[in-house]
Amino acid sequence: MADEMERQLPRGVAVSRHHGPPGVLWRAGAGAPPSLHVVVQGAFRLEHDGACTVGGGRALELDAGDLVLLGFGARGAGPGEQSLCCVAPPAGGAAAAAELISATYAAAPGGALASLAPVVHLAAGEVRRAPGLSAVVGLLRAALADPSPGQAALARSLLEPLLAYALHCHERAGEVGEARARGRRGARAFDRRVARALRLMQERPAERWTLEALAKAAGLSRAALARRFLAELGVPPLRYLAELRMQRAAELLAEGDGSLAAVAAEVGYDSEFAFSRAFKRHTGEAPGAFRRRSRSEGAAFRLPPVRAAA
Repeated sequence: MADEMERQLPRGVAVSRHHGPPGVLWRAGAGAPPSLHVVVQGAFRLEHDGACTVGGGRALELDAGDLVLLGFGARGAGPGEQSLCCVAPPAGGAAAAAELISATYAAAPGGALASLAPVVHLAAGEVRRAPGLSAVVGLLRAALADPSPGQAALARSLLEPLLAYALHCHERAGEVGEARARGRRGARAFDRRVARALRLMQERPAERWTLEALAKAAGLSRAALARRFLAELGVPPLRYLAELRMQRAAELLAEGDGSLAAVAAEVGYDSEFAFSRAFKRHTGEAPGAFRRRSRSEGAAFRLPPVRAAA
């Protein structure tokens, strides 16, 4: 669906950077054009027809790194006024600087874009896992930080790529969600031979698994295992194995002190180079940079949880 969306992208009209103390940093009335917002710093709340206070109407909580699309679906952004406001820190907490990037677009065309919800929220983790989207957001921030005319033109030129990457990210997040939903079936309904292959990968992720070896262990042909595994978990077996390895690697990097070579060996890679390349492809961040950021922020970035064997 993303390819069809790209062919129907609305034109970027304007982009602006808002910053200031807690309070309303962006507001639009009913019938406002479609818009995209990136929270750079601070905690924000999106509300419809309500003041920016706790309990003041329906609210969507947004944290630094989150992205939200408003009004691209057929029903528009919803009735009445919309507000994005920075939330004051709890009593005694340090005041965080609030910064928001907001872009508006021409009226969204019909077709594929009409299937979007009025509000599409991409969490910071999803944005970080999309290297293209992260890169465009970084370029946009840099352009908006420079008030020169040339940088303003550059910022406007980034609006269509920004939206295209956001739509790709949203589509991928939806696919992951569907796979998780399929993976939450009851144990009785779960295919026992698929579960056998699944358990082997989870218990021995460093082993050189092939589809043929997994199928033999499960008592199935290669084609039958591939078909049943995809039906149960929404991803092919070896794609699942790659995601499982990256999740284990993220945990080892964030919580352990082993070298990159040791981490690579523990999750099934022959060389630090091959592991680093795979990790960056999956997360958008090199292993060393991921480890440093995880330590400095005090919390590790987690990949989507993989399904436990039944």
